[in-house]
Amino acid sequence: MKKHIIIIMNIILVAVVLGAVAFAVLKIVNNKQEPAPTEAPTIAQATFDEPTAAPQKLYKVGIVQNGLGNASKDCYEGFISELNERGVLQSLDIVYIVEDDKEECKKKIENLVSDKCDLLYTIGRYATEASAEATKDIPIIFGAVNSPDEIGLVESNEAPGGNVTGVSNFTPCFEQIDLIKLLMPGTKSIAVIYTGTDADSISQAIVATKESDIMGMTCDKYPVANEKEIDNALSKIKENKTEVIYVPVDLYISGNIDKITEFSYENNIPVICGDEDTLLKGALATSVINYAYIGRVAAGMANDVLFNEKDTATLSVIYKHDCNNLVNKEIADKLGVKIPSTAMKDIQFVEPPTAAPTEKPTTAE
Repeated sequence: MKKHIIIIMNIILVAVVLGAVAFAVLKIVNNKQEPAPTEAPTIAQATFDEPTAAPQKLYKVGIVQNGLGNASKDCYEGFISELNERGVLQSLDIVYIVEDDKEECKKKIENLVSDKCDLLYTIGRYATEASAEATKDIPIIFGAVNSPDEIGLVESNEAPGGNVTGVSNFTPCFEQIDLIKLLMPGTKSIAVIYTGTDADSISQAIVATKESDIMGMTCDKYPVANEKEIDNALSKIKENKTEVIYVPVDLYISGNIDKITEFSYENNIPVICGDEDTLLKGALATSVINYAYIGRVAAGMANDVLFNEKDTATLSVIYKHDCNNLVNKEIADKLGVKIPSTAMKDIQFVEPPTAAPTEKPTTAE
C-alpha cells in the first residue's frame, strides 16, 4: 500500500513538471507571434534646424515727394532708414517719385494708383492732396503736412476716418513750451505774443496755452495787430512780472522781433521762439523739427498698415516730434541764463553768423 502511494505521488510530480514546461514553451511561442509597434515612442527633443521661411508678399509702395528742399529729402531718408531697421524693406517694391512740377506730379500719382500700389507715402501738402484726390481706397501715409484737419485731408486728427493719415509738421509748440521747463525749471508764468488775425498764429497760441497748463505754468495770451498793441502787451508783461515770453512762427511778430528782444534784454525776460531765423535775431531758444524723425514715424505707421493690419481711419495723426533744441549762446550769456547740467545733453548751442569782412584780408607776398 505504501509503495502504491509513493508511485502515485511520483506520477503527480512528473505531471506538474511537464505542465510547467509546457506553459513556458507556449508563452515563448506567443511572445514571438505578438506584432512589433508600428511607431517609435515619442521623445521630447530640441531641434536646431532653421525653419523654412514662408514666402512673403511683395508690397508695392509709392513715395511721392513734391518739394526739393532738405526737409523733404530728410523725410524720405528717415522713412527708408526706419523700414530697413525694422527688417521689412526687402518686402517692399518701392517707386520713388521726386517731381517739383505739380501737373507732372499729379500724373505720376495717377499712374501709381492705376498700378494698384498697396500704399502711398506722400511728402508735403501738394503730393498728399493730389494723392487723396486720386484714390479713396489705397492707404496714404503723409509726412510734413501742417494742419491736415483744417484742409480736409482727415475728419479729425484723432480719428482720420478715411484712407489718409500721417505725421504733421505743425510748428512744435508743445516741444517749445516744454523747452522752457528744460532750460528754466523754476518758470511759473509765460506770455505768448501773436497776431490775433492769423489763423496759424492763433492755433499756436492755443497749443501753447494748453501745454503750459500741462507743464504747471500759467500762460497769458496777447493777440496784437500793430506796434501800439505790441507796446501795450510788453507793458502788461512787465507789470505782471511774467518770467518768459513765447512768440510762435508769425510773420508780423518776426518783422517786429527787435522791439520784443530789446524789451527782453532791458527786463531780463527770455524769449522762446518758433523758428531758427527768429532765434538768430535775438531770442534765447527754440525747438525745430527733425524731419528725418517725421519720416521714421511715418514708416512706423506704414509698417502697421501693411504688416499689422491697422486701419488708416483709426490711426491718429501724429503731432509731437523729436526736435532739435537750439540755444543762442550769445543771448544766454547776455541774460545770465544758467542752463542746468541735466539739460546740456538735450540742447545745441548756436551762434549768429558773423558778418563777412568788407575788404579782402592782406596776404603776404
